[in-house]
Amino acid sequence: MTMGVPEPYFGVEDMANSEVAFSRESSFSQGDYIIKTAYGSTDVSSSNFENTIDEVELLVKNFSGNISNTYLSTNYQGLKSYNLTMNIPAEDFENFLKEVEDISKFTNINLNANDVTKYVLDIDSRLKSLNEEKEALEEIKEEALSTSDKLQVQSQLRYINQDIQVLEGQKEYYENSVSYSSLTLVIREGSGVSLFSWNYYVQRALNWIESIIGFVVSFAIIAVPLLLLVLGFRKFRSKD
Repeated sequence: MTMGVPEPYFGVEDMANSEVAFSRESSFSQGDYIIKTAYGSTDVSSSNFENTIDEVELLVKNFSGNISNTYLSTNYQGLKSYNLTMNIPAEDFENFLKEVEDISKFTNINLNANDVTKYVLDIDSRLKSLNEEKEALEEIKEEALSTSDKLQVQSQLRYINQDIQVLEGQKEYYENSVSYSSLTLVIREGSGVSLFSWNYYVQRALNWIESIIGFVVSFAIIAVPLLLLVLGFRKFRSKD
């Protein structure tokens, strides 16, 4: 009988103040198989937005991690928000969170620990039983005298092997999940800037100037060759 991947149960610890979280020696529940995840956000100035992204991504490389997802968006004020999901070796995860905190203070951070140890132990128990049953059937198959008996045992072995493969796949999934822990971080540019803030209007003005310059340059690239072509054509007609 095959077994589906059990629905995980997440014990969520909400941290109103991230410094409280990092003052603990261990923020996560203890067990042999713990899947650790974190969700956080940080607010930075416009001038430090790109630099913060670069520092965080460099930190991921320094911890031998990887970035599995990124997303850049802009709100109605023209302020950017960068969302990235980072996967870090589990044994270094809490040190990684502390160093991210050193780059830019978390506005909020939620730490999740999903203890799947009981599921892995259950898989090990099922695998042991199935392997014992498999060995017994293989002995019966060797001792079977008739072809029909051998085929019947072979059919049972096929189903047992399928169940073993499913369980081994589930165990591999859990082992891979606990070997890396993930942080999904949102880096927000100038979050909370008011419509009446001087910085807001300066940023908007700079964005408009950049757009106007871009439009003029693009228009010139297209218009100048066309103008030269028209002048050349008129000159050619005038000679005729």
